[in-house]
Amino acid sequence: SNENSSMKNTKVSSVMGVPLTARQSDSVYDVIVNIFLEDSGGVFILDEDDYLCGVVSRKDLLKATVGGSDVNKLPVGMIMTRMPNIATVEEDESINLAAAKLMKVDSLPVVRYEDNDKQKIKVVGKISKTIINRLFVELTE
Repeated sequence: SNENSSMKNTKVSSVMGVPLTARQSDSVYDVIVNIFLEDSGGVFILDEDDYLCGVVSRKDLLKATVGGSDVNKLPVGMIMTRMPNIATVEEDESINLAAAKLMKVDSLPVVRYEDNDKQKIKVVGKISKTIINRLFVELTE
């Protein structure tokens, strides 16, 4: 439809994908297997209460592997980037804003704050460069 034909008017929630998540205690090896099976740009790490506590990129996983550590024993929590150093987007944000944030990272967690508490971050989706590219192609066809 016409009113939706720009990236400015497209909300994150209407194009977001399914997020790939893991636990802090999961081994780096298991996370590597999952990231390739799902062909994902990154993994969002959840704590015991299912709240976002970290992010792991392909680059982080590669570093851990090349670093010579035993990836079967190394918990992914040891190599993740922790809050508050994680770029996120919210569901009702414009996809333009998400695209700008994606210049620095491979994928962004789409988040919802429970009880308006900035500490309680639920992951409800993901925005990746692939999703942005697909949208761009669709909008310009």
